Amino acid sequence: MSQILKTSLIIGFGGFLGTLFRYAVTSLIDKSSTVSFPLGTVIVNLIGCFMIGLVSGYFSQKVGDQTQLFFFLTIGCLGGFTTFSAVALESQVFIQNGEFIKMLAYVGLQTLLGILLCLIGYNLLKH
Repeated sequence: MSQILKTSLIIGFGGFLGTLFRYAVTSLIDKSSTVSFPLGTVIVNLIGCFMIGLVSGYFSQKVGDQTQLFFFLTIGCLGGFTTFSAVALESQVFIQNGEFIKMLAYVGLQTLLGILLCLIGYNLLKH
C-alpha cells in the first residue's frame, strides 16, 4: 500500500471518529440547553481549538516531525470534530431571521475564543 493511501485511510478513520464524537457532544449539549442558540456547535469548536493547540504544541516540541499520528489527530479527529460549515449554516439562519446581533456574537465568540484557546493549548505543551 502506498504511503499516501495509508495516510489517507488513517486520516479518514480519524475523521469518522471525530464526526461521531461531535454528533454525540452537540446532541447532548443542545438537548440539555434551554437557550435558542447553537451552543453545542460553539462548545465543540472551542474544545477543538484548544485540543488542536495542545496537539500542535506537543508535536512541535516532543516529536519534532509531523507523523501519521499528528495527521490522524489534527486533520482526522479534530477536523471531523469541529465544523466551520455548521457555523456558516447557523449564521445564515440567524441572518434570515434578522438576528444580526446574535449572528455576530456567535461568529465572534468562536473566532476570538477559538484563537485564544488554540494559543493556550499550544503553549501549554510546547515547553
